Amino acid sequence: MAGMREIRHGRFDELDGATVYGLARLRQEVFVVEQECAYPDLDDLDTDPETVHFWIGTGTGLVACLRMPPHGRGRRIGRVCTAATERGRGLAGALMTAALEHAGPATDVVLDAQTRAAGFYRGHGFVEHGEEFLEDGIPHLPMLRRGR
Repeated sequence: MAGMREIRHGRFDELDGATVYGLARLRQEVFVVEQECAYPDLDDLDTDPETVHFWIGTGTGLVACLRMPPHGRGRRIGRVCTAATERGRGLAGALMTAALEHAGPATDVVLDAQTRAAGFYRGHGFVEHGEEFLEDGIPHLPMLRRGR
């Protein structure tokens, strides 16, 4: 259960090597291997001094993560993933809640949702904000949670 696991967060320069490795490995397992998307996962947004990484780990490694880099005057949420063995336990929802709390209610937050997951993001206050598009062969919807 999400409540039984600690949500951690930090900027790149605050992360130790094991955490960076765990984030990269989990994203590789989900996006590159499971979803068969060969794309440049490691980019300059990971190391941007304003990007905040959120994750949940166990004794065997990281099981869920996301990142939140700056986006204009707001934030962007991306690289949201949960290990296949841990899905359905509310971990991604807990991370989303933590990230949105960190951003604050006045901050606009955008993301590009895989279309099949748009309902999950609607549950966190996001609305469609543009036309569906393909990214790496997967349909996505741009979504926005406007700050108050």
